[in-house]
Amino acid sequence: VGGWLMAERFITPYLFAVNSCHLQGSLCWYPGQVGAPEHLLGRTANTTSITSAATNSTVSLAEGYASDSINTLCDPNVCQPKLTVKTKEPNDYHERHWKSYMDYPVDEYTLGQTLRTAVGGLSTAQAYMERHWDTFLTHQDLKDLKAAGVTHLRIPIRVGGRISYEPPNGVEAWALKIWADLHGAPGSENGFDNSGSYLGVSTCHGWDQNPANVQRTVDILTDIAQAILDEGLKDVVTGFGVLNEPFVDCDQNIVRNYYNNALTILRSLLGEHVSVFVGDTFRATRFNDGFWTDAEMHHDTYLDSHPYHVFFEQGRAFTPRQHIAYVCRHDSNDVRLCCYDDPPQNTIPSKGISRIIGEWSGAYDALPTAMTPYLMKQIAANGEAPLLNRTLSKERKAFLRNFVEAQMVAYEARDEGVSSGWLFWNFKMEGGAFAEWDFLRGIREEWMPPVPEPTVASEDVYGSCLDIYNKTNDDYMVVNEYPDPRTLDWNQWQGWGADDDLVMSDPNIPDVTYGPNPWYLRGWLLPMCLVVACVALLRLRRIVVHKRREKLGYTELNELK
Repeated sequence: VGGWLMAERFITPYLFAVNSCHLQGSLCWYPGQVGAPEHLLGRTANTTSITSAATNSTVSLAEGYASDSINTLCDPNVCQPKLTVKTKEPNDYHERHWKSYMDYPVDEYTLGQTLRTAVGGLSTAQAYMERHWDTFLTHQDLKDLKAAGVTHLRIPIRVGGRISYEPPNGVEAWALKIWADLHGAPGSENGFDNSGSYLGVSTCHGWDQNPANVQRTVDILTDIAQAILDEGLKDVVTGFGVLNEPFVDCDQNIVRNYYNNALTILRSLLGEHVSVFVGDTFRATRFNDGFWTDAEMHHDTYLDSHPYHVFFEQGRAFTPRQHIAYVCRHDSNDVRLCCYDDPPQNTIPSKGISRIIGEWSGAYDALPTAMTPYLMKQIAANGEAPLLNRTLSKERKAFLRNFVEAQMVAYEARDEGVSSGWLFWNFKMEGGAFAEWDFLRGIREEWMPPVPEPTVASEDVYGSCLDIYNKTNDDYMVVNEYPDPRTLDWNQWQGWGADDDLVMSDPNIPDVTYGPNPWYLRGWLLPMCLVVACVALLRLRRIVVHKRREKLGYTELNELK
């Protein structure tokens, strides 16, 4: 359940589009905003204008909800965007001629900073966020998730987020289990916006190199677990993620020591059978060294991995069959890299920790960190997000169905016994730009299949991954890569590459003139070739001169004994 207790801009872009009316205490809505009253649905920003909301410094939660502004749309002629953050150049892709500009808040930290400048300060900020928390996740959502076969909800929580540990209303009625997820740590464990603090660089060092931040994380985890215990929620909150996506440069000794402390705390407070999952630092093989393999101590523990196809340019450019092939080979093999009792032979699955794919989606050709700034720019300019009512073609939905089924099969790794399942990210999205991340939309449009019973393997229902590959239509028309690769700076890093034979042997790979430059067009190659050529010519000249002198009877001095 991403975007609810902890907000992410690509999930709920309108929440971050704070305007001058909001800072005056208004709770006006944007067109198509999740949670808006039904009578506003389908209306545009110009069909309904707001009236002035409370403007004194004592705006309270109750007053905010009583205001007429809760039932109106924000008028773009009155409500001016609050662009409070100077953007930082993205580091997961690089555009030519990128320039910084002023933007809406980019993470929870800057969102909180902006809201606290409102008339009424903290009370106005609280009213704004409470409105989101009370409307984004609904009872009908929970009912629909259960009907689709969902058994567990992973709910991200950030340090300094909402001080409330009550599960969403209706969870118990629909027999859904909650796995709490500490999604952001003090200092940021990865520098991503989804940690709550976007640093502009991907690194763990804001957290692991600051002992005070590590200790604060331990204290916060303890407080949350204690609150769950005090509220009598142990039967509902049955799992806990101790740190989301710590980056690859995390000090492994610090990370593992924190994991061990977290396990001890959670088991002591929430019981021996509470499930505990830990981030793989984007290198699952690091943990295939005897980590948490004791059956008595480490039962119900999971190594959490997040495979996505949109965070590297070569993946976004894949043909439909290449995507399925990448799932069948790369993603499937990655699941099998851990965890075993007999590394490196890897023949006996661990009796303690096992794998879980804690995030994955149907997204395959649009990069969120590139698309989201475009959405926010358009909201600032027009008062409305683009692609709100985006529809998916029949062909695209057919491919999505295969792509999703292949991932379900691969991530369960039925025959190996090393995986315990998966969680899809996310349960719903605001608007249509990121429809492929929207589980409930996928269920409605039937490109997301119902989840089989826990005792039934997806492979038994949908066939093997290669079966799905063979039936996939390889029509490249369903690929609409964003950002356009022609706008990228190919002298800079654009993500990792794929070299698997099955992936790269697709005969339908498009013949394009953009994308990663071939080796003979790389910017660094010409200078290097000139240097090599000059050295070679000098060496050849010396050899020729030496041979000529030998013929004339000369002897080089360095050859004399």
